[in-house]
Amino acid sequence: MANNNDGIVEKTIKIQEDYIQVLKKDDGTSRNIYLIDKKNIHNNILQVINQYAENGGNYDNRYDVSVLVNGLPLIHIELKRRGVALKEAFNQINRYQRDSFWAGSGLYEYIQIFVISNGTNTKYYSNTTRESHIKEKTQTQNKSKKTSNSFEFTSYWADASNKVISDLVDFTKTFFSKHTILNILTKYCVFTAEELLLVMRPYQIVATERILNKIQISTNYKKWEL
Repeated sequence: MANNNDGIVEKTIKIQEDYIQVLKKDDGTSRNIYLIDKKNIHNNILQVINQYAENGGNYDNRYDVSVLVNGLPLIHIELKRRGVALKEAFNQINRYQRDSFWAGSGLYEYIQIFVISNGTNTKYYSNTTRESHIKEKTQTQNKSKKTSNSFEFTSYWADASNKVISDLVDFTKTFFSKHTILNILTKYCVFTAEELLLVMRPYQIVATERILNKIQISTNYKKWEL
């Protein structure tokens, strides 16, 4: 599906915009496959793996937990012990991006969302390109400038009343419910014209859901002339 020169940007485009791909089978025939089904989200198959070892990068790495969607790792969770600064998990992912996500078949460059947790605090953020982050810093020479790949752009999860859900167990029960995580991947990730992938914050998701619900109600009223 991907060329040898495809990186995070190209693979993100495939997931977000070009997710129907032509797969050439061993017998020479071809068929269309959905990398992710955005219309019927529950057609997607979710799997969870842990301690996946990648030995083909600059260093041997073992990833904590990954969520596969139709066989592709689209979410990665980096876990630290309680008491360890949350930014350690963020920095660990940056090292993985630099040293090994591209290794092997480069499947980990398909990741769309990262989750970091030390048990007490849990946050999530979208996978934007490391290349864009480095390029921006080089051009501006302003290390304090926030980018979508900066720790400042990580988000806490929250409920409908905007109450933060930071504990890992509570976060997992809500954020990783099948319906919620598939909605986030298919509806609430935004790929910008600048080729940055952004994931909505909880209050934005709640507002969007309410707007969509009102549109649906209005449509039903008109359709059935209620």
